[in-house]
Amino acid sequence: MTKPRAIPTTIAAFAVFGMFGVFGVFGVSGCKKEEPPPPPAAPAPAVAADGAAHAAAHAAVTATPEAARGSSVIKGSVKLDGARSEPKMIKRDTDPYCARKQMPEEEITVSKDGHLKNVLVRISKGMTGNYDPPMTNATLDQSECMYRPRVQGIMAGQSLLIRNSDQTLHNVHSYKGASTIFNQAQVPGLPPMAKKFSEVGDIIKFKCDVHPWMTGYVAIMNHPFFAVTGDDGTFSIPKVPAGKYTLEAWHERLGVKTAEISVTTDKPSETTFSFTAP
Repeated sequence: MTKPRAIPTTIAAFAVFGMFGVFGVFGVSGCKKEEPPPPPAAPAPAVAADGAAHAAAHAAVTATPEAARGSSVIKGSVKLDGARSEPKMIKRDTDPYCARKQMPEEEITVSKDGHLKNVLVRISKGMTGNYDPPMTNATLDQSECMYRPRVQGIMAGQSLLIRNSDQTLHNVHSYKGASTIFNQAQVPGLPPMAKKFSEVGDIIKFKCDVHPWMTGYVAIMNHPFFAVTGDDGTFSIPKVPAGKYTLEAWHERLGVKTAEISVTTDKPSETTFSFTAP
């Protein structure tokens, strides 16, 4: 009788029992019948099942924020009461590139009918649940020697890409209050710098040390229920769950206004904020 080869049997046994330890299995000659090894595919269904269960659990977790959103809309407008003056033109002749185009001051930007642009409106109290930051990046662009957009909101953990679209040197200097977060030069042609912020509720101020008139603001939130007023001074916050909330309107110079608002399912809620001209 020909003695069976030991190597294939050993390899098969190692593949099957490798997770429990290595067992030497060798062929035996003589009249004793060799026992066939266990089917190597037996553990596969359990592994696949575990993987499927893990994927399903992960999907359930990531789906929770979207499922928690509602079907209502908070919308409204922000007005400026009182006399207002025409914005002055910015003195930009310190840089020949920037001086090619005149730009008005944007600290207070008002529409013809008296509505305010660049007001951040957000739910400041009453919101519950956990919301993952979006996978898409937010962008802060340095264009025509101005920050664009001037005011925006992002979620904590969301990537903010800071670009230099100008053909001149800029310096991105960010502040939390009076404290510097980071201060980094950005020459033309470089890829955007990516930043993330985790301090919920903060409003990060951006300046340029080269061009002192450049100003931008980024508010950090832990939920997606916020908006910024457009050219006509209106805002809209979609997919808000039913509930009672404190709505906050923030302006870089005029301060903060709040309103208590009740949101019901499938019904728009409207509110108007008014600031007094300085």
